[in-house]
Amino acid sequence: MSLEANQESSSLEGKTALVTGGTRGIGLAIVRALRRNGARVVAISKSQEQVDLFHKEFAEDPLCGAELADVRDRKSLEALRDKLTQLDILIPNAGVNTRIKALDLPDEPLREMLETNLYGVFVTCQVFGPLLLATPGGRVVITSSLSAVHGMDLRAAYAATKAGLSGLVRALAIEWGPQGVNVNAVGPGIIETPLTKAYMDQFPERVEATIANTPLRRLGQPDDVADVVLFLVSHAARFVTGQTIFVDGGVSAGSAWW
Repeated sequence: MSLEANQESSSLEGKTALVTGGTRGIGLAIVRALRRNGARVVAISKSQEQVDLFHKEFAEDPLCGAELADVRDRKSLEALRDKLTQLDILIPNAGVNTRIKALDLPDEPLREMLETNLYGVFVTCQVFGPLLLATPGGRVVITSSLSAVHGMDLRAAYAATKAGLSGLVRALAIEWGPQGVNVNAVGPGIIETPLTKAYMDQFPERVEATIANTPLRRLGQPDDVADVVLFLVSHAARFVTGQTIFVDGGVSAGSAWW
């Protein structure tokens, strides 16, 4: 393939994308990658502070904006949908995690994880799906997690929600494929983000252990995930659907301990 043809296949000019949880961490990296490749991007956050910071970064860019909405609130998503006339790319990325033993997990954070990570993603797809299905060529990329297939201490509820997303991806790929929409997921491993930094600072020995047990011997960066999302929404991934691609430095491949 020529350089010109390759650039054309990755161009998102004329496309509109929506990214939930798009104002920080992995979501923000995805927004930046989509925008660099020509897409108009709308980010969603439930934090007014994060929306304000986002607007400062993209103040000079009329094709990139943020809206205040909570993925657990169907009506707020519907109000945003009604403002859009076109949607080509949907990235349900918003998620939360509370690290605690399963028997000690209080009801409030349990419900928050279930309602954000699973219910919120499902409702996001329900609400914005009709816009995607209006014309062939739509793309959905859900943010799952390494935890979907790799058991981790202190993450029982989180792992359950993320495993559910892989099932959702497969089912939606079957439902929406005949109408020309590809549905996939990325499964980040241990990624260095503002949300994980405090945990890493508190437990540096766990960072060292993570690196030692990652075949590529480093932590992941948000751009590592964003680049895979960029592939999945591009023309290059036109025959890929129903898949969860793990961006984890090889952790899910197995272990050399034995």
